[in-house]
Amino acid sequence: MTEILPASDEAALTKAVDLLKNGDVVVFPTDTIYGIGASIGQESGVNKIFEVKSRSPQKPIMIYVTTLEQLQDFAREVQASTIESLQKIWPGGMAGIFFKKKDVVPSCVTSGKDTVAVRIPKHQLCLELVERVGYPLAVTSANISSMETPKTAPEVATQLGEKVPLVLDGGPSPQHQASTLVDFTGSTAQLLREGALPFSTLKQFIPDLESVSSS
Repeated sequence: MTEILPASDEAALTKAVDLLKNGDVVVFPTDTIYGIGASIGQESGVNKIFEVKSRSPQKPIMIYVTTLEQLQDFAREVQASTIESLQKIWPGGMAGIFFKKKDVVPSCVTSGKDTVAVRIPKHQLCLELVERVGYPLAVTSANISSMETPKTAPEVATQLGEKVPLVLDGGPSPQHQASTLVDFTGSTAQLLREGALPFSTLKQFIPDLESVSSS
């Protein structure tokens, strides 16, 4: 049976960290919508995300890190100008796509692709989970694929079912959209998905940002 515990409770946080370290999944609030996460150090947990969500194995999962230094531990060829932009955007509701370091980012996270989506969330609980687990977390929306992501912890637990051992309840989601997605692997940054951070806001920090849909 899925447990729903307050996200502010230390015992609940400790239980979440233990589950993640042992290759299981946990649902938790983020600065956008509820996410389901697993440690990238435990492939069994990452694989369980796909199972719980009925998610296609061809759809990569983004990872949460806590610092720009940690980003560069897992991504390569990150331009200095990109780092400058990210310093103004992160923590926040945008994920960037970068070339991954193959020896440290498991293929199951990226669906065999040479790139990885990375984000520093603006949510203390998320950052603390990453720090305590000791690895970035693979995180995606806490819903069955193709279904709307529930706004509250009890609704998430009901939709995902008993395969999820723990849901941390942080109250209703602050956003109705997932994070914005920007590809930094080309000569210019490309907006792939507009979400929590709008294009107009990002354009202030990434002057060369182009929208794929408008090109």
